[in-house]
Amino acid sequence: MARRLAGFMIDCQDSKLAMARKFWSGALGLPVVDANEGGEGRYALLGTAAGHWHVEVQVVDHPSRLHLDIEADDIEVEADRLEALGAKKISNPRGRWWVMQAPTGHRFCVVRWRGDRDAVTPPVKQRGAKHRSGLVALVLDCQVESLDIAIDFWSQALHRGVASRDQDGDGKYGEIETSDDEPYLLLQRVDHEPRAHLDLQTDDLDAEVARLEALGATRVKFIKRWWVMQAPTGHRFCVVRQQPNKPGLPQNAWT
Repeated sequence: MARRLAGFMIDCQDSKLAMARKFWSGALGLPVVDANEGGEGRYALLGTAAGHWHVEVQVVDHPSRLHLDIEADDIEVEADRLEALGAKKISNPRGRWWVMQAPTGHRFCVVRWRGDRDAVTPPVKQRGAKHRSGLVALVLDCQVESLDIAIDFWSQALHRGVASRDQDGDGKYGEIETSDDEPYLLLQRVDHEPRAHLDLQTDDLDAEVARLEALGATRVKFIKRWWVMQAPTGHRFCVVRQQPNKPGLPQNAWT
């Protein structure tokens, strides 16, 4: 059976779709492909991200969060497989997809196979660019005593190998394998509630933080080498320095 990590949805609580799509389009440097997908005022489709990942903004009633989508050519078989790994079926909206909850507490969806993906949206090239930035990682924050359960579940759920069970030797970070053109997929042991967050990399931390502030984000805290920020949609995300091992990831050039 075919299955794959499709990408992620940005769930925005009590937000106006126009505001949400404008911020995340600007933050990630992805164009708005469909400003009102489905005509219900709930979904906005952004351009394809690195690794051909599908990115969509969704207006919701529940708390703001990110969730992963797993595509499968048989959602019932895939949902049963994930249930056997420890996930729980939550709901089956209109019979079109399964909302599930991982043993790590994260909600995610099993959706029908969309077919061939469009090519990745190329970065916008601007003359006289002063700094660059781009999506570098999707991080699953796991409220667990040990990352092993999280690493084992997500590795098997996404059908990917484990790149590292303990990146820094302190039991706080693990990594699932991704291809050279995909963002990193990281697991982080945390004390707060389970959630997912994005990391944006940049060659000028101060300039990128100022750019995001101008879009409506706020600074939360500087930790070691990166800024934790909050989007106007309520999502926490991080701005990190340029990462060395994936120089092929597309980046936007900002003036």
